[in-house]
Amino acid sequence: MQAEGLEQQTGALTLALSAKDVSTFLSALENTHPADIADWFVNLENEDKLTALSYFDRDWAAQLIEYVTGQDVEDMFRFYDEETQRAILQRLQDDDRVDVLQDIEPGFRATLIALLPAAERGTTETLLEFPEETAGGRMTTSFASVKENRTVRQAVKNLRRLHHDSETLSRIFVTNEQNQLIGEVRLRDLAFARRSTLISEIVEPNVPSIDAHADQEEAARMIARYDVLALPVVDDKGRILGIITHDDAIEILEEESTEDIEKAAGISGEQSEDSYLNTSVATHFKRRVLWVLGLAFAGLLSGYVLLSFEGVLGSTFLLALYMPMIVAAGGNTGGQAATMVIRALSLGELKPGSLVAVMAKELSVGILVGGVIATAIMAEIFIFQPDAMEGTQISLSLFAVVVGCSLLLQVATSTLIGATLPLAAKSMKLDPAVIASPAITTIVDVSGLFIYFTFARLFLGI
Repeated sequence: MQAEGLEQQTGALTLALSAKDVSTFLSALENTHPADIADWFVNLENEDKLTALSYFDRDWAAQLIEYVTGQDVEDMFRFYDEETQRAILQRLQDDDRVDVLQDIEPGFRATLIALLPAAERGTTETLLEFPEETAGGRMTTSFASVKENRTVRQAVKNLRRLHHDSETLSRIFVTNEQNQLIGEVRLRDLAFARRSTLISEIVEPNVPSIDAHADQEEAARMIARYDVLALPVVDDKGRILGIITHDDAIEILEEESTEDIEKAAGISGEQSEDSYLNTSVATHFKRRVLWVLGLAFAGLLSGYVLLSFEGVLGSTFLLALYMPMIVAAGGNTGGQAATMVIRALSLGELKPGSLVAVMAKELSVGILVGGVIATAIMAEIFIFQPDAMEGTQISLSLFAVVVGCSLLLQVATSTLIGATLPLAAKSMKLDPAVIASPAITTIVDVSGLFIYFTFARLFLGI
């Protein structure tokens, strides 16, 4: 929907809600996607939310609950009576039902699951056994499959029964009698094949699949790598349990990228599923304060370096002019290197054995970048700083060498540090994104000051 049209629709909803006009409210819902209604709904005041929920019928409530997250999910269920709760749950696909239930506290979740019929309850409980961030936790069991020893006629007859409940029919998975994945057939293959043809004769083997306990991010990467609409999820014996569809992959990548961005910014704790404005100040505070506090104390190391070189700085005050620039250059290049390596790790481009190659590449880049910056700054010193050196015993050339060498070494070492820290975290089974940009900045701040004042003491004799 165009932005202008969407604004008109949600504006009409707001006016109807304020006027307590149910019929106008329901009319405004027409031709509006549930995702847009959810964005409007979560930003309402609590009293207006309750009023809106009383206007939604069961179908709309079920569509809406797929797109809201966090506390709003539980609040919606608690608003409705038991029969409506059951109706909403039964209208959801099994993977969407599990996603919704994972946002609800365990006691109330068990109460809701008990409302389901036995078959759906069993499927839901099975899916909930898989951790939320695994392939099994994101899969749906609503998929089409046929046995390899069936004919096309038998397969089509079976699919007629299943097509309403299947997430997708673009790919139909083929299994043996033990339910192990053999391959897949396309719907068009069934449509144009002779009815007496065995499925085993037209099956496409070597279909990519993923273990149910694998990380959800790996599943999303496989969907992108192999350009598939649905990725089968199997157990340790190769039996198909469900599928992850391309729309699930988009959600996974959004969640994972958000998590990586927050970690890179030094934001800790569990990722909030509420929107930014709906996340409480207390939650924002808890997720940020410890990391920033720790880095603040780590930053004291820079102060101790300055204190130990107090005499050097005092004797040649012009050193203070270039100190922020040298420190900042290290933070910038270290952050760039870390970002590139974390991205490569996220895309599966680097393995544990890539450390030496990465170090060699980033050191080369650091030396080249540092060389360019050092040359430019040394030229600036010769052009603009001769007057500042008059009346001192410091040689302009030696001062330029101090600044240039400091820059070159700072940029080279910072690039190396930024590249190797994420790899070190990966080797220790930690998320590389926890080696956040603020942490790298703090480290290279200290190293930059130490390098700068050490060169000053060596070359300038102070």
